[in-house]
Amino acid sequence: MVRQAGPPLARPKGDLLFQPMRAWVLTVQLVLGLGVQAQLLDSIGLFLAQKPRLNLVVDTRGSFISNRQVTVMGVRIGLEHGVRVRYGIGYNFLLTQVEKDRTVYELGAERSTATKLRLGYFAPYFSYSFYVRKRWEVCVPVQVGVGSGSLVYHDLDGDRQKLQRTTLWVYEPLMVVQYRFWKYGSFQVGWGFRIVARSKGLDEYLTAPIYVVGIRVFTRELWRDIHGGR
Repeated sequence: MVRQAGPPLARPKGDLLFQPMRAWVLTVQLVLGLGVQAQLLDSIGLFLAQKPRLNLVVDTRGSFISNRQVTVMGVRIGLEHGVRVRYGIGYNFLLTQVEKDRTVYELGAERSTATKLRLGYFAPYFSYSFYVRKRWEVCVPVQVGVGSGSLVYHDLDGDRQKLQRTTLWVYEPLMVVQYRFWKYGSFQVGWGFRIVARSKGLDEYLTAPIYVVGIRVFTRELWRDIHGGR
């Protein structure tokens, strides 16, 4: 007999697209001081008045699950105003394979078998670069999303089964510092936190620090120069 997850808790209704904006303002207030909200909103309004352009990002973030180091991949699409304000929606999923032996119940008996953790969530995002000087840029991106997590295993017949499933609500604020060492690339270092609420347990600790270390490639500029500025 396989234990089934119960129905997810009801999520309060609201305008999901504005959640990253509210979370972002709170995050920047905590980072820069509590008296900056009006100035931030004025600055954002000026950049939002500029013509937007499509923004597509594929990235990875390091984090931890139950004290194990993991990698989360994100794919985001949205709009960018004045190289300062970016917003849209993305999908994030666990790239690292996280396994743990757990007890399952089949044919009236229990046995120990390897289970795998699966995570995925859609997340509207909002980002504002509040410091841009020559080669340096500092931005505060925030994601607020909803998705699901599950523990899966293979039964005695080799079919995949779900031992547990839960609905996830995720809040991820970050601060990212970027140094542009080349016209088409920059170094990035970032840090933040992932806060996860769930409707049911997964026997894993999902709330944890997150970090970004890597190189960003400016594909738009590279593509434009390769094609002669078209």
